[in-house]
Amino acid sequence: MNLAIKDIRAGLFRFTLTCVGIGLMLMTSLAMTGLYQGIVADALSIIDHAHADLWVIEAGTEGPFAESSLIDRSVLSRSLALQDVATARQFTLQSERFSMHGKTVRVSLVGLDYPTDTGSTIPLSAGRYLRAGRNEAIADQSTGLHTGDTLRLGTTDLTVVGVAKNYQDYNGNPMVAVSVNDALDIQAHRPEESVYISRDAGRVQVPSKTANIAAVLLTLVPGANLQQVQQQVNRWGDVIALTSEQEREVFLYGRLERLRGQIVLFTAILLVVTAVVIAVTLYTMTLEKLHEIALLKLIGARNRVIISMILQQSIALGALGYTMATVLIPVVSPFFPRRLVLTLNDYLLFAVIVLLLCIVGALLGIRRAMQVEAREVLS
Repeated sequence: MNLAIKDIRAGLFRFTLTCVGIGLMLMTSLAMTGLYQGIVADALSIIDHAHADLWVIEAGTEGPFAESSLIDRSVLSRSLALQDVATARQFTLQSERFSMHGKTVRVSLVGLDYPTDTGSTIPLSAGRYLRAGRNEAIADQSTGLHTGDTLRLGTTDLTVVGVAKNYQDYNGNPMVAVSVNDALDIQAHRPEESVYISRDAGRVQVPSKTANIAAVLLTLVPGANLQQVQQQVNRWGDVIALTSEQEREVFLYGRLERLRGQIVLFTAILLVVTAVVIAVTLYTMTLEKLHEIALLKLIGARNRVIISMILQQSIALGALGYTMATVLIPVVSPFFPRRLVLTLNDYLLFAVIVLLLCIVGALLGIRRAMQVEAREVLS
């Protein structure tokens, strides 16, 4: 006869409600973890998809993902003149918005240096990559655009030739990839009223051909000395070169540092509350059966039998709550405004954490049960 199961059946309704509460808290903890990892995946996807060895950016800045970076387009020719550089690509990143079906959509506009970069690393779900240096675009599906749609930004008409999946920036805004020339035209566009005011004030409008870009992406030949090329670029003075790993660190420990701290703290609080709920539930169940525990000791039951009963109940609470959380996560994830990214290692880590919480939560009930003496059965 399993004493733990028999005791659970005696208070099945309360045990079930506790399992549901624990499951919901664990589901929230998993969701917060998946939300952060989804934000990180979106933020780093543009760096990973670029497949660049070095990012040449404005000196004194940390790159276009952390702050504004504007460099002259002549940096491209200077970079190509370096001995170990295989390819160099212009890169732009800017925020734009457009109206669709009466709704304003804000996007991050990425400029690709066609034909060197056709967007072939973008995860397409429909359509194709860029085949022309003008008037073509690849848009994330969350924009609501489809292949063949026409998108107008400034005075530039873009035909959507490809639709991507999970192509978003760290803010969750969808990204639209166009050629660098189109991106600079859109960047240089000003409303007519702004042009008239600037002319009256004597300010000169910057044409797109001389407009600045955000970065130049370098791919080195196999076997090249990365640090040596980086030092050569740094000596130019007006720009600096960062490796892809350095750009990732700037993003993770710059833009996302505070967000990560908030999510870690919130998740930790939820796990502590889960441990408290388990502890209080088991302690209450132990108090209700003190007479039975005293009787077990009177008939010669060893302490390990009683400890095993309480531990089994605690692990059952955690296991059922964890199962409920893992089942609910795929159901609720489509309703989140951001995608959730959870790997097998995350689920395994949470399983270990839940097991530890169950053991810690059972200690209070075990301590009270060990204080019961056999003679108390007569009281």
